Amino acid sequence: MSLEWKRRVVIAGIIAAVYLGYRYLFPAVFPFLAAWILASWLYPAAYKIEKKIKIRRTAAGTFLLLLFLAAVGSLLYWVTGEMLRQIQEAAAYVPLIVQWLHTMMDQCCRMLEGIFGMPSAKTRGYVEMWAAEAGKQILSVCGPGAVTFLWNSARGMVFLISGMVVIVLCTLLFLGDMENIRKKIREYSWLLGIQRMVDRLRKTIVLYLKAQAVIIFVIASVCAAGFWILGSPYFLILGAALGILDAIPLIGTGTFLYPAAVIFLLQKNIKAAAGCVILDIITSFLREFLEPRLLGKQLGVSPVFVIFSVYAGLLLFGGAGVVLGPLACSTVYEAGKEWDVWD
Repeated sequence: MSLEWKRRVVIAGIIAAVYLGYRYLFPAVFPFLAAWILASWLYPAAYKIEKKIKIRRTAAGTFLLLLFLAAVGSLLYWVTGEMLRQIQEAAAYVPLIVQWLHTMMDQCCRMLEGIFGMPSAKTRGYVEMWAAEAGKQILSVCGPGAVTFLWNSARGMVFLISGMVVIVLCTLLFLGDMENIRKKIREYSWLLGIQRMVDRLRKTIVLYLKAQAVIIFVIASVCAAGFWILGSPYFLILGAALGILDAIPLIGTGTFLYPAAVIFLLQKNIKAAAGCVILDIITSFLREFLEPRLLGKQLGVSPVFVIFSVYAGLLLFGGAGVVLGPLACSTVYEAGKEWDVWD
């Protein structure tokens, strides 16, 4: 086999191994990987506390870990409580929304009557019949799957709680035995290449996640502020949702804002319609301004590659592909670089 064909076979093997690893192995390994990253992050502070105050590293690490979990838990508790409050307030407007939809349908039917001469009552009856049939079809599809959905949700919650327990326990174990683990890694030469690859990959992942978090936070904050100025009581939920939507390629904030602007125009609410359009222009500008500077320059990759990796991740891994796509592409690149196949 020629050298070029060997190189192609190795590249194909790396791509297949990375895909299968992230698709099937990563969910099982993730708690231990997260624990190792968290322990590596807490270890320097725990080591300093051990040297200065003469407290065991495990005890110092436990204290730091509890502080970290308390801070994250408090933040999640506040955000979740605020979102639930706003959702509860929004639920009270459901009858008004239904009434508004009926009014809109009446207006559309009368408009069609004026254009085509078809009686509005007949058009409305046809629409209601179609909506009822569509509702039956949806219920027939969703009904048998409701039990499966609840079972999967309950199982997912159990896995989530188990994963959190494993992360906490393994973080404490890694903190107590960090030096021995690193020493063992240095003793095995075949692990050194993997360690070098993981170190480079970790820097890439940290830069990517930090950049995406900054962009999502900025856009979510701008959208929340915009809806607050427009007088929406659900500005926090809308801002967070639009920040996440904007991170998904080919979707963006315009998927929600432009239809909302059209609805506001039909309601003759020019201020709200103009506000939605202005918000989309501002968020599009912010992403175009921030993404090349936070991703392109720091990672040294083209923004087109970032978009491709996220889009491919969505196709291969579903919703988690927003993170797993760039992560898998970076792993393929770093593995090929370590085995010197790109040249």
